Amino acid sequence: MSKVLQKLREVIISSSISATDQNDLLVFLPILPESVLEELFNIFSKDLKKVKEFNDNFKSRLDVLVGGGNKWDDLIAREEKIFNEEEDTDSKDLF
Repeated sequence: MSKVLQKLREVIISSSISATDQNDLLVFLPILPESVLEELFNIFSKDLKKVKEFNDNFKSRLDVLVGGGNKWDDLIAREEKIFNEEEDTDSKDLF
């Protein structure tokens, strides 16, 4: 196991997500390029809440891939709503 993957593993295990979700992420992460793993480690180590956000996003996409149907449209609509809410919050911070 690469050093960055080992560090990511430690951060994920210390997060609040379930052991099953931790395992799912740890099975998925090795397929990512080393540079992406390093970036994830930097993000996760600064804010453990980001592990949960990443995991929720990962599970949503996995659900869409497995379930098909209209789930893709629902996922995009949810993400657009979240993006717009964050954009509104960021805009307010500027003033």
